[in-house]
Amino acid sequence: MLGDNILDLSPEAIGRWRGDRVAMVFQDATSALNPAFNIGVQLVEGLLYHRPETSREQAWRRAKELLEICGVAQPEQRMGQYPHQLSGGLRQRVMIAMALMTEPALLIADEPTTALDATIQSQILDLLVDLQQRFNLALLLITHNLD
Repeated sequence: MLGDNILDLSPEAIGRWRGDRVAMVFQDATSALNPAFNIGVQLVEGLLYHRPETSREQAWRRAKELLEICGVAQPEQRMGQYPHQLSGGLRQRVMIAMALMTEPALLIADEPTTALDATIQSQILDLLVDLQQRFNLALLLITHNLD
């Protein structure tokens, strides 16, 4: 899919491309996460869709690993929780882990620190830079606050 002209792709192919090679972290994790499903279900859903050969067990392990990498303590416990049970910083870390589930080539982060306190904002930005290097991915940071 890399090198493809996305204007030539069918709507179905574009949908697969978006979740497979490009991932997005939205500014408001509360709105982006579904309150009806626990974190674990939401984490594995995209991977199982884009990589149907992946077993649920493998997807669960990948989700747990990414939560750990993203700085979520007690990832196994967190995966059973619902979005409203997590702080804003934890929800944003879950969103970042979710975006990384399919090993995208490009991660788009749209105002990823909005509504977080200054300390957490700094941690999230440091995490994004670390993940960019660790997974060798392109990072597009959308912001109006260049500080």
